Amino acid sequence: MSLPDPAASGPVPDWLTERFVGRDGVALCVRPLGPADSANERAFIEGLSPESLYQRLMGEIKGVSDAQFAALLQPDWPRSVALAIFRCDAPAGASEGVDAPREVEILGVARFAESGEPQVAEFAIVVTDAWQRRGLGHALFERLVRAARAAGYRQLVGTTFGDNRRMLDLARSLGFESASDDGDTSLRRLTLSLEAPSPPA
Repeated sequence: MSLPDPAASGPVPDWLTERFVGRDGVALCVRPLGPADSANERAFIEGLSPESLYQRLMGEIKGVSDAQFAALLQPDWPRSVALAIFRCDAPAGASEGVDAPREVEILGVARFAESGEPQVAEFAIVVTDAWQRRGLGHALFERLVRAARAAGYRQLVGTTFGDNRRMLDLARSLGFESASDDGDTSLRRLTLSLEAPSPPA
């Protein structure tokens, strides 16, 4: 499959890295993940409850190998990107350099990748159990949508279980349409058109 049009291969845009204060006053950081984040990503995945893992991976998982982690964290913009939201130990307004906030832990990860259909990306998102229902999923998902649009994709799609109300409500709040999956009545297919102007870089 060719690269999404009109984007070309290159570094992940700087605007995908930002700091802000969550709705409960917690300092947060969002940025793309890379190979150096393997240990943090593994700790995040291993810290998820069986229910969250099941919902995220659409079934049971026995473990994730080092090779699988490396593949998940390999930069490949604009074909794919993985965005993580971190809890930080300093105010979001801290200056760059020695006063920049230190990333404490990954609280959520959202990613998109080529789906196999022209200009269609498939997404996945999960927030650690203790931080669900605190607005992190919406903040992360909103940024992933902007990133997919900027990457040149025209549609963002995903599949979730029909009883995953949190995911369905989150997707609908961002404009996704939900429909039954043709192959399995227990699943819902989520689709968002990205036919809109890209955000400024």
